Amino acid sequence: MNSLDKAVELVLRWKTDRRNDRVEIVARLEGVIEECQAAIQVWQGYLAKPGAAGDQWTIVSWIGAERAKQLLDINLRAKQMVQEACRIVGPEAGRFVHFDEDHVETAYRQLKQGESGVDAAKIAVERLEARVRYLHGLIERIRSAKPAAAPDKRAARKPSGKKGAANKPKKKTAKTGKTKAAPKKK
Repeated sequence: MNSLDKAVELVLRWKTDRRNDRVEIVARLEGVIEECQAAIQVWQGYLAKPGAAGDQWTIVSWIGAERAKQLLDINLRAKQMVQEACRIVGPEAGRFVHFDEDHVETAYRQLKQGESGVDAAKIAVERLEARVRYLHGLIERIRSAKPAAAPDKRAARKPSGKKGAANKPKKKTAKTGKTKAAPKKK
């Protein structure tokens, strides 16, 4: 989630002219929330009907390969949305996006000593719910922040060389005595 933190920090500094990009970032974060909620449904589906106990090493043996695959697919979609959000913000936000932890709790980890698949599912639901609250907080920060004022385009405009050349006085040359236009500034 470090990339999302960095992305939101950068978005908060954006000028008012990037309103559409802000909307896109919020849409991506809302998409990640939807994916987290879908994962919660998968984990809660397992908790509603746990089935036979699996081995002491892997969660997949407890929840089954089909649910594990669903969770993996959900996680990949969530990762893609985070990458898109960071791409919109710019390279500074997405520099380390590939090193972020998974955004969705998958079933591909080992069980801890004395932990069951049911325990792991409960922990996964708690973490996902916390992540959803966190993402809602990021969205609220973006929506409530006042964008920085956009620079005045007229003040930032440089005068073109053509207008200035017509108003410059003409200089006389020493050899011929003829007047010649002043050299243009580059």
